[in-house]
Amino acid sequence: MVKIEFQEEKVKNNFNFSLHLVLKDLIEEKSNRDQVKFTSSQLATALCMPRSMITKLTHPDESKRVMNPRIDTLLKIVDFFRADGFNITIDDLLGITKKSVDVQEQNILSQSIIKKIPLYSFNAISNKKIGTIDIKTSCKSRNLLAYYTNEDIKPFFKKGSIFIIDKDQQLDDDTLVAILSKKTMEIKIKKYHIENKKQILKPLDPSDKQIIIPNQFFEVVGVVIQVNAKT
Repeated sequence: MVKIEFQEEKVKNNFNFSLHLVLKDLIEEKSNRDQVKFTSSQLATALCMPRSMITKLTHPDESKRVMNPRIDTLLKIVDFFRADGFNITIDDLLGITKKSVDVQEQNILSQSIIKKIPLYSFNAISNKKIGTIDIKTSCKSRNLLAYYTNEDIKPFFKKGSIFIIDKDQQLDDDTLVAILSKKTMEIKIKKYHIENKKQILKPLDPSDKQIIIPNQFFEVVGVVIQVNAKT
C-alpha cells in the first residue's frame, strides 16, 4: 500500500500504462459477478468523483486519456474494489505486475450452484431471519448467511447492500469481515489485518476507530465472500 505522504504525487508514465484496460476489466468483472450491470458512472458516484474523471481514465483514445493520475485517485479505486472483494493492488491497477485480477472466493465459475441462504438485518437485536436470498456461488460451505444493511456504510456501500458471509472460512490478512457489536447488537463490516502479530479490525470509514481482537465487546461473525452492492 502506498503511504499517505505520497498522495499528492502523480504517477509517471514510465511503464506500459494499461490502467484503462485493467479498470474496464474490473468494472466488467463486478458486473458479471453480481449479475447486475455496473458502470463507470456508478463507480464515479461511489467514489465521490466527477464522472469525467473515470471517463478520462478509461477513454479508448490515448490523446483524451489521463496518463498521470493522482495517487490518491488510484488509492480510492483500489480501496473500493478491495472492499468489494477484489484482490487487487495499485501495481495491478497500473499494469506493473503481471498478476491477473481475481476476486477472492467470488468468481462465478462453471461449477457454481444456486444456494438459498437466510437473510438477516444489520440490526441483530431480534436475531430473526427477515427472508432468504438466492446466490450463485462456487463456495462449498454450508454455513453461509446474508446481511442486509439498513443504512449507508461509508464511503462505499449504500443502504440496501447485501453482504454474503461464510462463517466457516478462516480469517486471512486484508479480508473483509462481518463483526457483531455486543454493546449495540449490530453487525458492522471491517477489514481484517495482521500487524506486528496483532489482529486488527480496521474501519472502511477512516474517521472510525480500529479494533484489536480478541475483544470482549466484539465477535467476528465470518468472512465476506460476496457483496451485492447498492451504489
